[in-house]
Amino acid sequence: MSAVTLSVAGQLTRGVVRQANAAPTDSPQDDQQTDTVTETPIETLRRRYAEGELDDETFERRLNQLIETEDLEQRTAERERELA
Repeated sequence: MSAVTLSVAGQLTRGVVRQANAAPTDSPQDDQQTDTVTETPIETLRRRYAEGELDDETFERRLNQLIETEDLEQRTAERERELA
């Protein structure tokens, strides 16, 4: 009887291990990484400011730089469309 019990216990253990290995590994860190990957640069800057990583002066300086860069990119894209 103990051989049958050990066999059943072994099969159950193997099944549990297979299920654990096949299950997707979702964790809060994965969600956070996905969110930060899809963030725009301005959203990243705002998040870092809200988390206290940046002081007021640094936030404003970097925000102005990003806005200038976006304006330049938009003007360049508009010129390219006009030329096409």
